[in-house]
Amino acid sequence: MQRFWAGIRGRSLDLLPYDEISTKLRAVSKTDRGLQQVPLKNIVGSVSRIQDFDRNFLPLRDDDIYRWAGVKTAMTSPLSTGVPPVSLYQIGDAYFVLDGNHRVSIAKEMGMETIEAYVTEIKTKVPISSHLTSDELIQKMAYVNFLEDTQIDHFLPGVDFSLHLIENYPLLKEHISVHQYYMGIENERPVSFEEAVLHWYDTVYSPVIAIIESSGLHHSFRDLTLTDLYLWLLDQQNTLQRDLGIAVKPENVLDYAADKEGIEPGSGWSEAEEQIMQVLLRSEEEPQNPYQDCLFQHVTVALNDDDPDWIGLEQAILVNRCPGGAIRGVHVESPGKEETDADIDAYQQKFNQRLSEVGMSGKFFLRQGEPANALLEFSLLSDLLVLRLSHPPATSLVERISHGIITILQQSQRPVLFVKENPLPVRSILLPFDGSQRSKEALYIAAYYAARYGNDLNLLMVSEGSEKDDVHCYYAKTYLEKLGVKAEYHRGSSDTFTNDVVSLTETLSVSTVILGGYENPSILDRMFSQAIDEILARVTIPVMICQ
Repeated sequence: MQRFWAGIRGRSLDLLPYDEISTKLRAVSKTDRGLQQVPLKNIVGSVSRIQDFDRNFLPLRDDDIYRWAGVKTAMTSPLSTGVPPVSLYQIGDAYFVLDGNHRVSIAKEMGMETIEAYVTEIKTKVPISSHLTSDELIQKMAYVNFLEDTQIDHFLPGVDFSLHLIENYPLLKEHISVHQYYMGIENERPVSFEEAVLHWYDTVYSPVIAIIESSGLHHSFRDLTLTDLYLWLLDQQNTLQRDLGIAVKPENVLDYAADKEGIEPGSGWSEAEEQIMQVLLRSEEEPQNPYQDCLFQHVTVALNDDDPDWIGLEQAILVNRCPGGAIRGVHVESPGKEETDADIDAYQQKFNQRLSEVGMSGKFFLRQGEPANALLEFSLLSDLLVLRLSHPPATSLVERISHGIITILQQSQRPVLFVKENPLPVRSILLPFDGSQRSKEALYIAAYYAARYGNDLNLLMVSEGSEKDDVHCYYAKTYLEKLGVKAEYHRGSSDTFTNDVVSLTETLSVSTVILGGYENPSILDRMFSQAIDEILARVTIPVMICQ
């Protein structure tokens, strides 16, 4: 019956063969671990009796009945002197019987949980578990062959580079070899494979793995290893860069690919919150500035008939300060409006000419469909979305439900910078802060401008009349002080929030408002007018909403 059900489930009831496994997994050493109590459920193989017992150590040979009964009598009879401990080999958390197969069989039949055993640990190239299947053994063998070929386990001991898709091991080796080749060109000298492995691990592999782990993507693909996902992500990156003709960062590729697969972004703290906490927890002696990299390298800007003067593009030019940065101009054809090839060519020529005039690089893209959805999809490949705000969200319920700006604000995974009539460089910032997750995103970006470019920073501390107000104020002040950023602080109330923001933008002559977006991305946010919408309607300077 057990064999019948095992066949139905596609499982094997065969004992694992020690000799085959130790040979294929390259046993390298033996260590005597002495006398131990070993869990019987972890004894899954044998050295010499794999034909006599199944995986649960039920006897398979009829002529073994007298031997089995005799051993059971010796183990259970009060007149017996007992039996000696069994002898086991251990690989990983799997155990193989060297001597005592019948004793293990009887102990399992009696319902015992452990058995006394002399244990010899066998070190192999890769460990195994007591749940090892024949398919997993094939995967382990392929990994061993990869390690034997590259010796990567000697250079980086303890790091797991195993693949579920074992046909990709040559591709993984090729990644390292290509890295070695370009290192040699850059350093103008021969680079050893070991040096290339260590540099590749630090500068390429580890950062990509960190992106994958923080995104939670590995929880959606449980059958794949992190190294599988590393190769998958870089393959997606190469495909996108080839098809679109633009550079795309791995973290943006991951968001784009996850969106296509219908995978929800990872939950938990955002990257901004993690960076803030790292600064808050550092000692005073450690370097404090986390803004070594540029936040807005690639900027997407909408080009459409609502912006005939291309104010959005001018704002994108002013905000994009990164060396090597690029602007992606996206024109979405209006539904029902016929646009000729000549019209599209004129759009593209105008875009290219303007970037050429300011010495910036970029690329023009044409998209069809719903404008909000097209822009959201393309913004995933960039760091910032810039929009000309011609028609701020209205207070009407029907209009809010259908308003494209509301859709973008609810669903965007990137900051969105809105500009009305006058594009302005980021010089002086007003940051409303209430301690919410979204306002922490805004704090991170506002502090980036202040720490990296020396922009003036004004914080509007939004009070809700609770003891948390002081906690939020301390949080923001401590973070900015550890960055060495000086800021002016202003008190406000949640009841007068919009009026406070509008008043301060005028009296302080700020150039940009940076604030957090919707906390709740549900349909309810479309049904009721939000303070964010009022600010977009009343403030005339550029406003960045941080998601």
